[in-house]
Amino acid sequence: MFSLRNRAFSFLLSVVVTITVSANPAQADPADVFPAGPYSATMISEKILYPSMFGVDKGLPVADVSGVLLPNGTIRAYVFAQNKGIVIADSTDGATFTPVGNAFGSDRGQGMPRVVKLADGRFRMYNMTGYGVSCSISTDGLSFTVEKDSCIAASDFPGASKGLTGASIVKLADGRYRAFFSDMVKAGTGPDPHQVYSAISTDGLNWKADSGIRVGVGASAITRSGEHPAAVVHADGSVTLFYFDNGARQGLDSAGKQKMEPQDMGLWHATSRDGGLTFSNEYKISFPSAFSNSFGNDPDVFLDKSGNMILWAGGFDGGFGGYIGAVKLTKGSSAGSGSSAVKSAPTTTKVTITCVKGKITKKVSGTKPVCPAGYKKK
Repeated sequence: MFSLRNRAFSFLLSVVVTITVSANPAQADPADVFPAGPYSATMISEKILYPSMFGVDKGLPVADVSGVLLPNGTIRAYVFAQNKGIVIADSTDGATFTPVGNAFGSDRGQGMPRVVKLADGRFRMYNMTGYGVSCSISTDGLSFTVEKDSCIAASDFPGASKGLTGASIVKLADGRYRAFFSDMVKAGTGPDPHQVYSAISTDGLNWKADSGIRVGVGASAITRSGEHPAAVVHADGSVTLFYFDNGARQGLDSAGKQKMEPQDMGLWHATSRDGGLTFSNEYKISFPSAFSNSFGNDPDVFLDKSGNMILWAGGFDGGFGGYIGAVKLTKGSSAGSGSSAVKSAPTTTKVTITCVKGKITKKVSGTKPVCPAGYKKK
């Protein structure tokens, strides 16, 4: 079984985001309908989950959180804790949490949890493992049993040679499900640019890889680095994807170092109107000043009992460790002090460049086309 001690974690603070809607949503269900963006973020709590809460040593990670609203209004968090596995904590207010269990009893090699509530009241968890993404099932949301070691196989995505992150699931207008995930980060490597992939399913358990790339080098529109995404659907059937850009870009600079655009680091979101295949109209979320510019990785989004849109993401402090925090998202581009959403430059205009390597010529198209490794722009 794959050891999580060898994987890299995005030790970034989790944020909680809130948006009010009039409907009474089906909680933690892929069919939940969310308000459309762009979104503005306001603080709920800087740290809701942290190492000492779960007996994790100082400086080690608590990361990769997933949120579920239970029928009684309790908010349940599933989160990876170093050397503990997937731990579980409950809250009545979304700010103060109490540990209530461990999904697999201990560290069983399951990481990056994403949990959804099924129509029959059971809970399904999607995890990162050495095989790709595994599926596990639970009747009570506390004790999980593996259904399939590889319900989304890493081998179906050759570009993700380091494996796949946990998956975020949405229900499409035609009744099928689409899962979104990225290639993995590995300890001691990078920073590298990442790509978001997707897969399609009729039952949420058996998945087929979609062709192409949703976000990242090779995508048809948005080519920035995209990592460990979260997705939501809207009333009109459109899909919004949240993804973290670590600033890394394809290729090396003149000094032989990884190309970086650090000003772009942060959490972005974009929308698709073709069922989650092509994304455009990017916005970068600006968080309250208490958070660092590296805040926002490994996001998860769900609705609370009031219909508020909650986004959790990750943060890391070398002297403290990885932790999860909370903010509130509301619709608008400039709502709240220090929490506006900033629209990026347009990303839908495609250009084509010519790349050469000796006598070989290739044409590359995209909004920010980059020559493959070993090729030079003509």
